[in-house]
Amino acid sequence: MALWNVMYEDWQMECCGKPFAVGAEPAWQLLVDATARGPEWAAELSEIEGPVESAGGGPVVRSGGVTVPWPGDGDWPARALLTGLLSVERHGGKWPPTVGVVRGIQVVRQGYVEEDPVPGKRRLRAVDACPKWFERVGRAQAGAALRWEETGVLVAFEVQ
Repeated sequence: MALWNVMYEDWQMECCGKPFAVGAEPAWQLLVDATARGPEWAAELSEIEGPVESAGGGPVVRSGGVTVPWPGDGDWPARALLTGLLSVERHGGKWPPTVGVVRGIQVVRQGYVEEDPVPGKRRLRAVDACPKWFERVGRAQAGAALRWEETGVLVAFEVQ
């Protein structure tokens, strides 16, 4: 059994998601989000290393019970190493889902100045169930330009 950190973005849940609780056994299509994030995310990043093979909608990489799409174009290598934050994809994925058990859920609150996330300004709050709706506009501290918004949940996802 492997325990993976998976980000379920607020907009993915609010649009097409179904709330879940600790102990649930969902089947999710996952992506490796290689977008640069602040150093506070380092512990949540995953390395997916395995064979690249054809699976329905295109090439995928399989590792530790997780299946993610190969992000490249054209010919793909026999093996690949992908590094980033695993995230749930609810829009148009055509690759096999990853099935697992939810072992923990934390609501992610990100600090923003205007429209930009502030590196190092992240808070996690443990909950028993994922909300369907997230707080969009946080309260700025008196005299401060920093505001907090819920941006999704970070899930401890156990996969065989």
